[in-house]
Amino acid sequence: MSNPAHSVAPVPDVKHVHDVVVLGGGGAGCAAAIEASQLTSNLVLVTKGSLRDSKTYQAQGGIQAAFGKNDSPQKHGEDTLRTGQHANDPKLVRILAESARGTIHWLESLGVAFDRKDGEYVLQTGAGLTEARVLSVADQAGKGIVAALVNETRRRNIEVMEHASVRELTKHGEGFRLLIRTTDRAEPVVLQTRTVVICTGGFLAREKAGGYSAVDDAPDGIALAESLGAVVVCPDLVQYHPTGVLLPSELRRARLPETMRGAGAVLLNRHGREFVDSLTTRNALTQAIVEECQSGNGVDTPDGRRGVWLDTPRIDRVNGRGFTHERFPTFVEMFREHGHDLCEQPVLVYPVLHYSLGGVQLDEHAETTVPGCFAAGEVTWGVHGKERLMGNSLLDIFVFGRIAGRSAAERALQPDRG
Repeated sequence: MSNPAHSVAPVPDVKHVHDVVVLGGGGAGCAAAIEASQLTSNLVLVTKGSLRDSKTYQAQGGIQAAFGKNDSPQKHGEDTLRTGQHANDPKLVRILAESARGTIHWLESLGVAFDRKDGEYVLQTGAGLTEARVLSVADQAGKGIVAALVNETRRRNIEVMEHASVRELTKHGEGFRLLIRTTDRAEPVVLQTRTVVICTGGFLAREKAGGYSAVDDAPDGIALAESLGAVVVCPDLVQYHPTGVLLPSELRRARLPETMRGAGAVLLNRHGREFVDSLTTRNALTQAIVEECQSGNGVDTPDGRRGVWLDTPRIDRVNGRGFTHERFPTFVEMFREHGHDLCEQPVLVYPVLHYSLGGVQLDEHAETTVPGCFAAGEVTWGVHGKERLMGNSLLDIFVFGRIAGRSAAERALQPDRG
């Protein structure tokens, strides 16, 4: 989907053809580039911000893997299918669940230090999980994981184009041609590649699109895939995070991780009554909060908003004094800076837009319906179905990011290509 205002002519001729171009610098993009680099050095990663400007970096709760004594990949897969209302692709779910433990070990090999106690992984629970299987990196899993990915990407000398947005993606011969705008050049950059991997994240709603000066009017990954003719399923299907912060107002739209509810925090209405199972899945919980507020049982803010209480002090009541500070230190400090003590005071919350569930259709090789075009992460459809479990998004981006990168490199290096 081109933007004529930015398609200046003449377009420069391109002599060099890349084997792989990866679009997106989050977890899926870095994983794809790292994996592809094992087969070819002739690749480039294009990202609209810096490598640390990603949704992966902001991830809080953790990543799922069936390490528990009574857990198994089969149980993990069954939880994922049930929560997704069996709209998921069973082949992709099986790959996700069976690859989880190996993915954790791969991340550890890059330097990620998951939380352990007495030598064993600390496994937390969450909505829709029949077993505790969420591994954490303190209370900011994404931050710890991204640091290791960026270091590995740099160590491998992978070429990275930062602050660059793709304006056009078209078929070109047996490969693809990309028209790219960067913040430091007046003229567009043109890349040709044998294969492309789209890891750009999902539908970028306008309310979430701030902060990227280079991409204000650039097509998102789903639109780029559609421009090639790729099949897209349920592109407008989104998921809300149930516990977005309303007060303190300075922290509005921040999200309190689901692991807080796993640790004992519950949702209360204005009368202090628990009106829903706080560990029900996200769509159901979002609906329950909205209905409670619409029925007049919500709590009003000074600026006319309405929410419900998340009883964070209950975490210490359930687990012992100091547990909240030990498990969620970043959030305790963040709230204290605004005069709010999570350990003593509940937080007013309301659902916020969080995740795209619809996207580009994949096969088990992370290839779209367009040969040579691969994809991974939130831009895709098939893994999560109609509702996503917490901890599966971080797992998804690494499992299928790695598959996409390797598949793209293998396709590009096939000897029968022109």
